[in-house]
Amino acid sequence: MQVDMTKESLCINKIVGQKTENIMVEGDIIVPDVKPDILNTISTTGQVCIYKKEVLEGKIRIDGEVQVYVIYLADNESEETRSLNTSVDFTQVIDFENCDSSMSLDEMVSIGSLECRILNGRKINVKANLQFEGTLYSDETVEILKQVNNVNDIQSLERNLIVNSLVGEGSSKTFAKDTIVIDNIDNLAEILKTELIIKNRDIKISYNKVLAKADVCVKMLYLTEDNRIKLVESTVPIMGFVDIEDVTEEDICDMKYKLKNMLVKPNSVEEHSVYIEAQIELYARVYRNREINVIGDLYSPSKPLMFNQRSINTMSDKNYMQSTCNIREKISAPEIVRKPNL
Repeated sequence: MQVDMTKESLCINKIVGQKTENIMVEGDIIVPDVKPDILNTISTTGQVCIYKKEVLEGKIRIDGEVQVYVIYLADNESEETRSLNTSVDFTQVIDFENCDSSMSLDEMVSIGSLECRILNGRKINVKANLQFEGTLYSDETVEILKQVNNVNDIQSLERNLIVNSLVGEGSSKTFAKDTIVIDNIDNLAEILKTELIIKNRDIKISYNKVLAKADVCVKMLYLTEDNRIKLVESTVPIMGFVDIEDVTEEDICDMKYKLKNMLVKPNSVEEHSVYIEAQIELYARVYRNREINVIGDLYSPSKPLMFNQRSINTMSDKNYMQSTCNIREKISAPEIVRKPNL
């Protein structure tokens, strides 16, 4: 007997696997001829930019760079403070079980530790220990049996479930561009350090689009020609759209902001300003709460029925919450005494 059934399609987004791994990045930095020799390093900081990722058969590939800022004490009579700004490229292939090119990767790469070792007065070695955290997702459309239509004396064992059905995902790029003005009395000698933080993130869902807004906070430490160290801050608003069909205001959006590249370029000394440009990727994954009626078993006293079940892993109880936390701490530091030259 041919059974007439009513089915409902459901797009599920399931986690295939998660992995944490350390990535070691190492490179040598040569001091340019225009800068003095290194006596000792004062601080070494950096940030990671991932500009390409690939999901392959049984593995993933990450391409990026570590932007390094080294502040050092010069080996000359004045023992002035100078800096080295460079980037170290890296490519890492990570084995990932059960993955293929149809899946999507959500990754986060941060700096666990950053070491700087002086090889000689004109050369230093930088070693960065990166922390990789990756989650691999797979999309699948399944059909859920809702009702049997052409059998009258049928009994069914049913239950209602609320699951997160994937509406869609997508990405786009936006740019944070600004000219940061420094004090007119300051003649810029060089940039010691640049830090970029994305905060005040907000999203709005409209017809077939997800609007993402945020503030890019830039902190820049620079050296003047008369050997003074100054700090300047700037906030650059960014906005971008991610196109996803059939999204509604009731849907749940998981939005990620990822730094892809950053350019810091001092203007002429007379302009007293620095141009900064950051490329940021907006990656959105949108879910919808769906209430589905799942038939657990079927029985008919007049018709022989064979009922097979299939287990499906999917997401549920996914919500978007946002809160602001204020953290304040006072640190006591011992008095710093400069030793006289002997």
